[in-house]
Amino acid sequence: MSGVEDYHAWRRSAEVATESGDADIWRAKPESSVYDAKLLRQHTEELTRTREAGKALELVPLLREALYRHLGELADPRLYARTPLGTKHLVEAFYEEALACIEYLADPDQTGLSPEFTLAGFRRAAHIFGRSALLLSGGATLGFFHLGVVKALSEQGLLPSVLSGASMGALIACGAGVRTDEELGALFANPRVIRTDALKRLSPKRAASERAVYDPARLEEVVANNCGDYTFEEAHARTGRTVSISVSPTRERQKPRVLCHFTTPKVLMNSAAVASASIPGAFPGATLYQRDSSGERIPYMSTERWIDGSLKGDLPMRRLSRLHNVNHFIVSQVNPHVAPVRGVTGKRGIVPVVSGVILSSVLAQVTHQLELARDFTKSTPLYSTFDVAHSLANQPYSGDIDIHPRLRPTALLRAMSNISHKELLKHILEGERATWPLLARVRDQTCVSRALDAAIRRLSSEQAATRRPSYPRPSR
Repeated sequence: MSGVEDYHAWRRSAEVATESGDADIWRAKPESSVYDAKLLRQHTEELTRTREAGKALELVPLLREALYRHLGELADPRLYARTPLGTKHLVEAFYEEALACIEYLADPDQTGLSPEFTLAGFRRAAHIFGRSALLLSGGATLGFFHLGVVKALSEQGLLPSVLSGASMGALIACGAGVRTDEELGALFANPRVIRTDALKRLSPKRAASERAVYDPARLEEVVANNCGDYTFEEAHARTGRTVSISVSPTRERQKPRVLCHFTTPKVLMNSAAVASASIPGAFPGATLYQRDSSGERIPYMSTERWIDGSLKGDLPMRRLSRLHNVNHFIVSQVNPHVAPVRGVTGKRGIVPVVSGVILSSVLAQVTHQLELARDFTKSTPLYSTFDVAHSLANQPYSGDIDIHPRLRPTALLRAMSNISHKELLKHILEGERATWPLLARVRDQTCVSRALDAAIRRLSSEQAATRRPSYPRPSR
């Protein structure tokens, strides 16, 4: 299935592979050591009986308890290891019943509950349940792989509304975050509009003075072409997507930031993407810009310069949890020092397990030694180097669902080079191929939060329409 060119061909191949094995038998058999099949069946049947009986007030606490109790267990990746097409039929039946209950409760005409009570209940349920986010790592031009991940998810209606990006991932997150679903479809139908020529070498004299190899003006030009000219606030209002961008400081006493429409509503997203992609040595530190009340572009925190977001916050999960109530993370990871390792340790079997234990032990030792070196060199020129190295070693690089590319040697060698349109298409296809086997898992583990959000949008829209004053038409 690794050679297929589109999702439909991949799915046909997966169906043929499933038919030739025992995956269907495994899916039909409810019992498993991963979850409590008996308890799950009881919850599903109780939800069905209560919903069909029209007992809305009894259904609300039943649904809340069922979702809370089983969310962690049903997210176990072992439930999706036998076939990429799905999991146990009992698990799928539970999710289907949960969605049916949400649809029923979201209709005040059926339940007899007031629209105001219903909307308040759904907002509370969504807050308790949490949200999913797609996190895009750094990785220089390898980050074009993220485009394939975004494409595969968006085509199936599974792209989370919360996007986070660092370094190259920030450029992709901004490009997706400023576009509506229709505009994303048009972009992937004609990816030639995406510019990939952000690396322009500086003259030796200027490179020495700026301590950088590449021209920041060219990077700004390419980012503006690919991401437009929107503030975080404007983009969120336009698309409903929440984009968060990581940036790292250049001063010791400054802290890394996660920029979004909550924290920095007036900051221009393209300037945040440029700052997050400013790899030290490749680009000079960048200034963030905002739009003032008159529409002028002015510096934001003018005395500060910002650099590569991956150095301090490749995957800022803790910050996203606080800002956006995210508790489920889909990670597209292409960092060349992470993805190859995760490609081995993330598999099943004795060798990956042993490799994971050895690598974890080595990483723990390296992290400890770097921490000691950082503390020992405090107040010396070497401190910043060890501080960055410690941050790189001590960061989390995986989430609940991890998507890794099949890194080609040629792609690794050209990670800091402009790529051609043909190479761009290869990166996109690699991203799609890595995502397709995980779509069933993503669909199941995000279906409840997506249904809750859809119900809230619909109920809010209906309430806004009823509150809108109506005026009599003027007589002719």
